[in-house]
Amino acid sequence: ASPSAVGEDLDEELMSSYVYDPTDIEQAVDATPVGKHCYKDGDRRRLKAFIQAAEKLQGASDQKLQSCISEVESLLTAGYNPIVWCRYIATANYVADALRRRFEDGNKLVRSCASAQFPESALKRNYEQSVRVIAITGELSEDEREIRLEELKSYPQRVLVATDCLSEGVNLQSHFNAVLHYDLPWNPNRLEQREGRIDRYGQATAVVKSCLLYGQDNPVDGAVLEVLIRKAVQIHKTLGITVPVPMDSTTVSEAVFKSLFDRATDAVQLSLLDLLDDGDAVAEVHKSWDRAIAREKISRTRFAQRTIKPEEVQQELIDSDQILGNESDVERFVKTACDRLSCPFIRKNSGWLLSSPPLFLHCVLGDKPRLLTFTTPTPAGVEYVGRNHPLVEGLARYILENALTGDAVLASRCGYTTTDAVAKRTTLLLLRVRHIVVTLKRNYEQLAEECVVVGFTGPPSSPVWLLPQDATSLLQQATPVSDAPKAIKQQEIAELLARLDELKVDLEDFAVERAQALSQSHRRVRSITKEGAIQVKPQLPMDILGIYILQPGKRKH
Repeated sequence: ASPSAVGEDLDEELMSSYVYDPTDIEQAVDATPVGKHCYKDGDRRRLKAFIQAAEKLQGASDQKLQSCISEVESLLTAGYNPIVWCRYIATANYVADALRRRFEDGNKLVRSCASAQFPESALKRNYEQSVRVIAITGELSEDEREIRLEELKSYPQRVLVATDCLSEGVNLQSHFNAVLHYDLPWNPNRLEQREGRIDRYGQATAVVKSCLLYGQDNPVDGAVLEVLIRKAVQIHKTLGITVPVPMDSTTVSEAVFKSLFDRATDAVQLSLLDLLDDGDAVAEVHKSWDRAIAREKISRTRFAQRTIKPEEVQQELIDSDQILGNESDVERFVKTACDRLSCPFIRKNSGWLLSSPPLFLHCVLGDKPRLLTFTTPTPAGVEYVGRNHPLVEGLARYILENALTGDAVLASRCGYTTTDAVAKRTTLLLLRVRHIVVTLKRNYEQLAEECVVVGFTGPPSSPVWLLPQDATSLLQQATPVSDAPKAIKQQEIAELLARLDELKVDLEDFAVERAQALSQSHRRVRSITKEGAIQVKPQLPMDILGIYILQPGKRKH
């Protein structure tokens, strides 16, 4: 079969880009060719002839491989770092070996093709270094895959050859911005899952490229392109969402094969009508798919999330940001934590340079400098740091464990600060509030947790409570103006700890009020989405994670 690289020249409808987060319908596993263990003599001779013919096609005679090399080189010289997706482990290793021989082993790309997206200086610097090519397949454990990925990310020019073991649950958008499908997947779900690893939130490149490699005179590739992928694109255009094929890849593959061999005696390209005759195996796939589409239409009509007006749930969005943290919260936390760990950031034109990540994160992030940003859109060559970034998660885990074990080097559960941020002695409490969320219709319970800050002035016996937002603001912004002797700090905190029981009634009332507020919030949103009612019940007592005393003082000049 003569291969054809398909990119920008393919029908625009077919190549419409859409991102899909995978479901549990189909597990991402490496495909292994299967067949009979016993063959007749005639079948053995034919199989042996096939193997000999295939061996002669390796290397320079393999038109598909040569087209792949050409496409990868075009992507690299345009400033892209591609992922080459393969179906089989053996194919991935074969392709990776060929790409290494072409781009490694002393071969270097030295061409410059500057553009607004990829400045000439950056391209020239990258191309004067050898390209690194690595294959990751199901032969490797998850830890080994992570190690290889981290190694590959350290190279300015990189090519990842992977099987579908990486097509779900792995975010690769920070270091790759192009996809080449070496093997055309027989299920559109897999195509979308592969592309969704890079075409997602946090991708720094303005344009993400996707290429399909298929045989122009290959009836199987033609059937998959014409029947399955084109229909998936049309569904997305009609509904605005992706509806997965409600069958696994094996069932779809068997349907296409059965149609091909039942209806064609020669290697003839089948048309759409040939494949959709009544009784055809592919028609059964489409019937099942159409039923899934109908169910999705009913679901979207029932819940109608797309009709929700932002202003109707604006308060819920604000509350979510306050609880989870927005971009400025992430930036403040990361910079403060790294500064205390003696790993400060250096301001650069396009972002912030972290010269060396903290030592305890080297196993995850490596020890190389990283150029980071906390805002979007992200400039090319800069890594976006959001709430779920390994740097944020690693710092949060380390600091929390450090505080809970009593090694108060970075953060303390108790504090006494003399500050000009308050006019009266103020006490702040960091609480962990737990709720049981009950779905009444199904009597289904879920545990939910959140951390909140409350504060009061006066003694614990007669506290005057602050507004929650004022307490949170004080915890974030109050700075010391002078210091007090350690003995006084310890005495003040010990006295407060001994009187915490006096706050029990007020804290329980707060937990009940918080649960009621959450119930009202759920009720407001669910009245719009037409979902069932829920009830939020507080779990008492609450956990007090931190106690902080703010003592009024004046700044010394």
